[in-house]
Amino acid sequence: MSSQMFTPFIKKRFRQLKSARVKILLVLLALNLLLMIIFTLLLQSVMCDEVRRDADSRLSAAVQTFPMILPNNSLARALAGEEISSEEYLQYLAILERYCQIAGLRDLYAFKLVNSKVSYLIDSATPAVLAKANYGRYQALNDDPASPALLALKDGHPRTVIVNDAWGESRSYLLPIQLADGSYYLIGADIDSALLYESLTKARWQALGMGLILFIAACVVCYIVAHHFSAPLATLSRAVRRMATGDFGVRIQAGRSDELGSIARAFNALGELVTARDQSLRELAYVDSLSGLANRVGFLHYMSEHLHTDRGPFALLVLNINDFHFINEYLGYQDGDAVLRVIAGRLNGLHRPVTKVARLGGNTFALLLERVLGDDVLKVLERVDVSMAGPVFIGKERLDISATSGVALFPEHGLSADILLRNAEVAHCDAKSARRSFAFYDPEQEAYSRNQLTLMGDLRTALAEGHLLVYYQPKVKMLDGMVCEAEALVRWQHPERGFIAPSVFIPFAEQTGKLRAITEWVVHDVLIQMAAWIEDGLVLCISVNVGVSDVEDTSFVSFLEKELALCNVPPQNLCLEITETGVMRNAKELMRNLEYLRAMGVKLSIDDFGTGYSSFAYLAKMPVHELKIDQSFVISMNERFENVSIVRSIIELGHILGLSVIAEGVETEAVWQALAVMGCDEAQGYLIAAPMPAQAFALWCKADSRLYLPITPPSMAEGNHPIRHFS
Repeated sequence: MSSQMFTPFIKKRFRQLKSARVKILLVLLALNLLLMIIFTLLLQSVMCDEVRRDADSRLSAAVQTFPMILPNNSLARALAGEEISSEEYLQYLAILERYCQIAGLRDLYAFKLVNSKVSYLIDSATPAVLAKANYGRYQALNDDPASPALLALKDGHPRTVIVNDAWGESRSYLLPIQLADGSYYLIGADIDSALLYESLTKARWQALGMGLILFIAACVVCYIVAHHFSAPLATLSRAVRRMATGDFGVRIQAGRSDELGSIARAFNALGELVTARDQSLRELAYVDSLSGLANRVGFLHYMSEHLHTDRGPFALLVLNINDFHFINEYLGYQDGDAVLRVIAGRLNGLHRPVTKVARLGGNTFALLLERVLGDDVLKVLERVDVSMAGPVFIGKERLDISATSGVALFPEHGLSADILLRNAEVAHCDAKSARRSFAFYDPEQEAYSRNQLTLMGDLRTALAEGHLLVYYQPKVKMLDGMVCEAEALVRWQHPERGFIAPSVFIPFAEQTGKLRAITEWVVHDVLIQMAAWIEDGLVLCISVNVGVSDVEDTSFVSFLEKELALCNVPPQNLCLEITETGVMRNAKELMRNLEYLRAMGVKLSIDDFGTGYSSFAYLAKMPVHELKIDQSFVISMNERFENVSIVRSIIELGHILGLSVIAEGVETEAVWQALAVMGCDEAQGYLIAAPMPAQAFALWCKADSRLYLPITPPSMAEGNHPIRHFS
């Protein structure tokens, strides 16, 4: 009986499910669910962003008010390295901790860079941390090379990072502040990531709760008014489907004043919101927010469309403002951005054939020139130079702007937007390297650059696998022709390319930072060879070329001292030829290290004298033993009388300063005799002997080299030169 009564009830319910009202209700509920999901996701995003912005604002405010929290001059004292007592430092910790508790922060601290390590200036600490003594003590060092604080102190850029250290995970804001001497100190603040995640989770649940409340309320409304929506629901459903496919411009007629009209207006409002958001995203994707010009993506998109329309030949010009980093460094990034906006306005004001201007990033812009050939580009470049030549005024500051440009032509230099832009950037780099105002793309120059890039990897392999060789070229005394010294010269025997001249890979190694590794390898190899020669009875002073930057570095001096002791070679048997073309960056450190090396007994020589940056004021103070005249003057003595005068003047200057003088590049008998008459002390060059491997050099030394030297006339130099003494 019960089953017979239950069956009609089931059938009745199934018939109700097929009714129009239920179907309309299901559609409304589905639409409501879709809208609430979108709303909830958007609301979650907004609330979570607000939580992060609140955290970042607290961090930024804490960092900005840091100097005002502490007692007067406490931070300045810490920066000056003055002594701060433990009681006073703990007082600072307590003050910072109270501020952290009020502001909801975990830590507040200040760092300074000392010997490439992070040094604590002031730190905050909770009572628990104080009890464990697990806080940053005054002037304590952190030697973690990957520390975000170390990176911020080195590059001077503020940053917000996630840090996972011994105190747990935190969100940190690091603000480097430049001191008067150009160095930086850093103020940082941390928020516990657990608290931040808790706030984010709470915000997500609140957004979800609001969405659920709205969804439930909407379901009730849908149930009450479902029977009023049977007719227009098809239109609404189609609009939703179109929006789901990405057509955010779909709209519904909302002329009715009932609930359907309200839903239509709500749908249209949502469409406006989504359309505005989509437009904003498109602008972010294709437009540079600073200048209002197209960005790299937008410019490439425009070029691709330009290529598809087949509008004939055109040119792509990449333009970079010269020395722009000085504007950012000395005036600040806000003024730098103002300059970029001015430049963008000037470039955007150029008329045809310039049809598109973009800012690719930083201080680099791009211009598209329609229907132009190579000669026409030069005229446009002149117009660009004229537009850039006008001064830019930022406040009371007058700035004169110049730029370097690279040009790629279609179709000669590429058939796609990516390749053309890349080749224009390559041309720009070539112009920068050659210090020219512009350059056209040159495939041969790019091949050379690729070859140099390959050499960088090969050079690393050469150091590891022993492809570098050391040759030795003797130096002789001009007075009696005796072999007194030799210069160690590095050679590269590439397994595939054969012999690579030092003039090719030494400048490249210097540019890529590999020269120090080569220098240390040569020093090590030479000292091992000298130790072997000393055991065989061949005692000579061997010269090794080093740069000014090497001698300025105390670690390199320590390396020399360690290697000399390790190889058991007397310091007086090693001579450092300091390349005079190097730029002196730290004169005090250089002088201190030179005096230390001289006190050790290492012989010091200034190489390539006459071609570089030597200052006579520093030359008089430098504790060196000798000058080495650059071979460019010596070799051309037969050709130009001016070079004879220069060589004679250098010899006299060296003797007046109490230095020995060596001439390199002696290749003819006439030059030998002229140098002897001028009173030159030693000579080196192919007239004496070519550079040779160690074994051949040892055999050459055992022979009497004086038999092959030309007749040496007497010196006509006036008097004996004094010997320099340094305390």
